[in-house]
This record gives sequence, structure tokens and C-alpha cells, in this order.
Amino acid sequence: MQPALASLAVNILFFMKPLTSQIKQLASSCGYLDCGIAHAEPFDLLAGELERRQRLFPESAHLYQNMENRIDPKRTAPWTRSIITAVRSYGKYRLPQQAVGHIGRNYLADRRVPQSPDYQMPHRFTEELKKLGLRVKRGGVPERLAGARAGVVSIGRNNFAYHPAAGSWINLESWRIDAELAPDAPNYSCPCPDNCQACVKNCPTGALRAPYEMRFDHCIAYLTYRAPRPISSKLASKMRGWIYGCDDCQTACPLNRNKWCSKKSAPWLEKIAHLLTPEALMKMDESTFKECIFPLFWYIPEEEAGRWRENAERALRNQERSEE
Repeated sequence: MQPALASLAVNILFFMKPLTSQIKQLASSCGYLDCGIAHAEPFDLLAGELERRQRLFPESAHLYQNMENRIDPKRTAPWTRSIITAVRSYGKYRLPQQAVGHIGRNYLADRRVPQSPDYQMPHRFTEELKKLGLRVKRGGVPERLAGARAGVVSIGRNNFAYHPAAGSWINLESWRIDAELAPDAPNYSCPCPDNCQACVKNCPTGALRAPYEMRFDHCIAYLTYRAPRPISSKLASKMRGWIYGCDDCQTACPLNRNKWCSKKSAPWLEKIAHLLTPEALMKMDESTFKECIFPLFWYIPEEEAGRWRENAERALRNQERSEE
């Protein structure tokens, strides 16, 4: 068979498949580890949990209120009939060891950086879905709950989503579509070993107060870039060597054992690895920050070089204290 005819035959066979199978095949071809389909009813579990958290932590109620617009997938897209959730594994990159333990792995391996090989994944998938004749809107749902509803992940006691092949070193991305598809079986079971509370015990600031109970305004990921300054000295002294983000509850988790494979290089990080240390960031001038650091962590405002320096100084101080 001639190559052109062979290609045509493949395309015909593809479009003869059920729509759900086509969608999952496309997700795989775009680089996603897994993909599932969920129904588009409101996430009542999220509504109840947000209400409970606001009662528990009234001083940070506004942080939870910001999530309320994700409860009903049809609120901003009334035509939504199904939700697609895809799993991106990022635990495949060799990260600079100078930065590990100071900058969260999720941010080091961030897909949103144009230099990342994964940068185009959601854009490609969106375009492929449109070619199938679907109306599509990315995001707008609670990703972890959508992933559990679609059966591609389960949610651990540290509130992270877990995939059997990649642990919690994953990102979830969702799309609302206008096709009514048969949903996959949900996975609401707890993946954690019985009686394990390693994540709770290893949370430096006590933000993870109990299984599934996170105090948002004490989480290091929040404290390092979104919290109003100054941070209380009591909290600051517990933030260990973290400059941006935190991995402690994930690295302590037995479900993540041997899940990071480090098969792929990350050249965009390697060339600035010497700048991703507390010592370098603490002394960094404005122009170096804007030229080398900001392009990789652009979601932190460009004028926040001062916050990075403060975070680095605090991290170094905590590190020195722990070595005494």
C-alpha cells in the first residue's frame, strides 16, 4: 500500500472509533500519561469542604472563597456536558540538585515555561479536540476532584492527586466539552497505606493539621510568594530551606518511593542552576533576576525580586540554624 493510502486508512480507522477512544488516543499522542472522562454535575463535595474550611479558618476565608467559582462546571460554560481530565507526569526530568529542597519540583519542571518540551501539550490537545467538532473550554473545574471523578487519580491524605505510575509528581489539566460522553468509573478511594500519616508529621509549619485538612495560609507554597509580608517570625523559622514552594509532604510519602525517574535532561534549568541557590538569590541584582529567573517563574510578578531575596535569606538562616 502506498504511504498516502496507508495514512488515509489510519485516519479512517481513527474516526471510526468511539469518540471517547479517539479523545484518549489523542491525549496520549500529545504526551499525556493518562486521560479520563467525567460527568459535568456540580462538585458538591468541594462546596461542602470550602464551607467547612472557612468555618475552621475564618482568618483565611477569602482564600477559599476564590475557589467557589469552580464548584459548578456549567457556571461559566452552560453548554458543558462532560469533563476531560488528562495527567501530565513531570517526574521524568533531571533537576539541578542545587535547587532541589529550595524550589518546589513542580515549579522547576513547570510545563508553562516555553523552553519545556511539554509546553505545547494542552494547546495541541485543545486543537485536536476542536478538530473532532467539539466545543471546548480549558480549566474552570477543581482539577483534583475532576481527576478522581474521571478515575485517573486518587487523592492522598496530603490532598495531592496520585497516579499509580507517577505518584504525586503530576499535573492535571481539564477541558469542558459539549458532548455527552459515558463517564469513566470514579476513584474516590484513599491510596495511602493504612494508618500512614508521614505527610502530616513532615509538614514543617503544621499547615497539614490532619489527613485531608490543610490550613491554606500556613502552607509554605503560599507563604513563599502569595502571603502578605512580613511573615511572622514563628512561621518563618519553620519554613526550613524553602525559597519557593515546598515538597516535604510529597518526598515523605511512601506512595512516591521510586516514582521520580530523572530520564530527561532539563537544559533550560541546567544553564542557570548556579543561580538557584539561597546564596546566589540573596545577593542577586535586579537585572540578573529579570534576565535569568523571572522568565522561568513568570507567574511571580517581575517586581518581586525583593521577595525572592527575602525568601533566600530566610532559607539560608534556617539552614544554618539546623546545622548548629
